[in-house]
Amino acid sequence: MKRFRTMIGIDPSGGRLAIVAVRRGVGGSSLAVPPLWHEPRTAKESSRFEEIEGVLGEFVARNGLVGAGAALVLPAERVYLARAAFPPMKERDLRDAVGMELERLFPLPPAELRYGFRRLAGLSTGGKLPLVVAATPSEYIDRWEEIVTRAGLTLSAAVPSAWAVGDALSGPGGLPGEPGSTAAVLRAAGAAVECTLFASGEPFFCASAPCSPGSASGEGLPLARGGFADPPSSAGDGPVDLFAPQGWYGKEGDRIEDGGVVFRVRDAFDRSSASVLSGSGEGGSTPDPFALLGAFGAALGEGRMDLLSPQRDGSDSRISRAFLGAAAVAALAFGIAWPSAVAWKAKAELRGLDAQVAALRPAAEQYEETLSDLDDAQGRIATLREAASPSGETLQILRELTDRIPDGTWLLAVRMEGRKVDIEGLSPSASEIFPALTRDGRFRSVEFGAPITRQADNIERFKIRGEFVPPPPPAPAASAAGKKR
Repeated sequence: MKRFRTMIGIDPSGGRLAIVAVRRGVGGSSLAVPPLWHEPRTAKESSRFEEIEGVLGEFVARNGLVGAGAALVLPAERVYLARAAFPPMKERDLRDAVGMELERLFPLPPAELRYGFRRLAGLSTGGKLPLVVAATPSEYIDRWEEIVTRAGLTLSAAVPSAWAVGDALSGPGGLPGEPGSTAAVLRAAGAAVECTLFASGEPFFCASAPCSPGSASGEGLPLARGGFADPPSSAGDGPVDLFAPQGWYGKEGDRIEDGGVVFRVRDAFDRSSASVLSGSGEGGSTPDPFALLGAFGAALGEGRMDLLSPQRDGSDSRISRAFLGAAAVAALAFGIAWPSAVAWKAKAELRGLDAQVAALRPAAEQYEETLSDLDDAQGRIATLREAASPSGETLQILRELTDRIPDGTWLLAVRMEGRKVDIEGLSPSASEIFPALTRDGRFRSVEFGAPITRQADNIERFKIRGEFVPPPPPAPAASAAGKKR
């Protein structure tokens, strides 16, 4: 095993290229060579990839990094994020359960996705396990794997931007990880501003929005406020720690209130492990060390979220490794202390237990499927009971929404409180939904609950709220009026 290893973090967020080479060893991590920041000269995607490949290959050859590992940062605009909740189940079954929900969570076929998930702290309503699920098109990772290979590197990880940024800011003075803490990280990503939100140290929201030069700070806070419109249960009620480039929002300790959310400005480069990036870069400096956060965090290799070879659930990976190590030591001591005959007998008994476990596994799986079916049936019963209420407006509201939602739109969530309706989803053109809802006067007070954010493949994510207006009761028939005479 090599005592020292160099890992190269590559971040193509916003169309520009950030490269950070980190030397990892027993004493910690440090920069192997000055980082590289490159703005492509062309906006056309195919030409931009060719230019980026050339810059990456030159960086690797000039610094003697051929054969090193590479960790790719998956930009926010290429990653789908969704939150879901599942009943408590065994870890090995949880990934299968998430896989079966991919078609409902994301607008691409599951076969075309690479995905991973992480548990959020606490439990959701009903005692279920809250998860944040991340997915990206397989084609995007495959394309980058070819680029990295031609540059003389080996693609070792593909880390969504949210987790890469979180790893870069982890450590003393960085992101707070205690229960109930919340944080927002804003950074410029090419011609866009990127926002990542954390609850109890775990990302739960990451999105980017286009912006003109110099307006990133003005676009960042509305993006963060929209992400906090529906926070997870692990988010507390205190102020949100705000990490942003110096000069965006004042000095450390300043408080900013925006839309009911209180942000507290933090200085990420005084005490955190990412301080090595301050003032670094080829040529002696970089325009914004925050632009290197993603590449730096991916190169650190914490592995909390890797879509190239995702773990079943990284929340307990360190504990599992410690447990397996202790079990291996105990097994070795047992084998040395006992005679061979006893060892053979123990193996025979273990084989018998394995056979019993294998015989009982179908019954256990059937039981878990029955529990899942029961939960689904109870949910349907609750929906039907609500629909059968005397007002009967629930189905009418759903019918009106269905008639007005344009083709190609995906609804990720529908929440109703009386006649007030909140919808969230993905659409090729979210702006067309607003006039569709307001026609005929069936919905009033219609407004966007959060800024429209553009996802991959020109898909827009939207949140819209409004209030349903029931139609007037039908006028009495003319025949009835005649009988009264």
